[in-house]
Amino acid sequence: MKFLSTSLILLLALCVQAQPTTIIKLPPKYEVREVNAPTVVKNALVEQRRLIVQQKLQFNVGFTGVSSKNLTQITGEKEMAPAEVNRIKLYAKSKVLTPAAVEILKIKLLGCVAGLKKYDARTKGYVTPVRDQQCGNCWAYSAVGAYESSYKKINGSFINASEQQAVNCVDGDCTGGFAYKVMEWMVDNNKNLGTEAAMPDAGVDQPCAGGTPATSYYATDWGVVHPSGDPSLIASVADIKEAICKYGPVAASVTVSGAFQNYTNGVYFGFESNYASPSSNHAILLVGWDDDKGAWLMKNSWGTDWGEDGYMWIKYNSNNIGRRAAWIVAKKHNTVIKKIPNVKAVQPNN
Repeated sequence: MKFLSTSLILLLALCVQAQPTTIIKLPPKYEVREVNAPTVVKNALVEQRRLIVQQKLQFNVGFTGVSSKNLTQITGEKEMAPAEVNRIKLYAKSKVLTPAAVEILKIKLLGCVAGLKKYDARTKGYVTPVRDQQCGNCWAYSAVGAYESSYKKINGSFINASEQQAVNCVDGDCTGGFAYKVMEWMVDNNKNLGTEAAMPDAGVDQPCAGGTPATSYYATDWGVVHPSGDPSLIASVADIKEAICKYGPVAASVTVSGAFQNYTNGVYFGFESNYASPSSNHAILLVGWDDDKGAWLMKNSWGTDWGEDGYMWIKYNSNNIGRRAAWIVAKKHNTVIKKIPNVKAVQPNN
């Protein structure tokens, strides 16, 4: 009897250990997709799931819509020269809000308070549908996504602005660029974006067409979330929350790897963010947070067959998320953009 009792205890212990307690169940649509996954992807998933169990992580991976693509096809962010970093720091530190923006920012993001444990801009109607980038132009999708959300907040309607126009007319291309360059082009040059219908993402570089699009898609102001104005640094969780509530979803950067590429659901964690000397290769949009999860709600530009219908929960302080966080303010209809610097910009942590 003693032997049987010991054996039973051992068996129960083994059963408990065998339970996939750290594995998040794969959504049905990814179970179906994985049947037809290439062998190389299936082998990668086996190894990634082994590491997920070993490290007791709380997310899953599967055959996503971008699993078979080269990372350079679906990322596209470059590193900045030191002189450019200094230029943006000086710009951000001396930035003052235009009178139009001061009035516009009186329009608050519904239900958004930085002290809340959770916030999801999607549930308040501020986030446009998930897009699918066709080359290394994530930077354009990040900037345009932030602009579209600001436009909805300020003007009350959804728009689908052209990322292709940003690629064509801004300093950047299908091999990479910077989200802030789109914002700077719109604000400092008083440029407006056309519609996606008029200029869809062709997945290639094109010349910048002359003329002005027949839209009201202008912006009045943009800025860097980090209080120092340094775009190469990672903004704090508190500063990003404040920026989301004040300006709307913010453009930001993250470092992407294979497991990120195959993410299906759960709360992602890749590596501890390097606040001292961060790097990043992908631009995204931060649209909310959940302190219980300890994570950001991130909108990607890889279509709805990636992640949770195109979104990811990613741990605070993971994968350098929040680097290059930047905001933009859309122009309100029937207002004139004035360049009179008479109101000091309020930093997100004030």
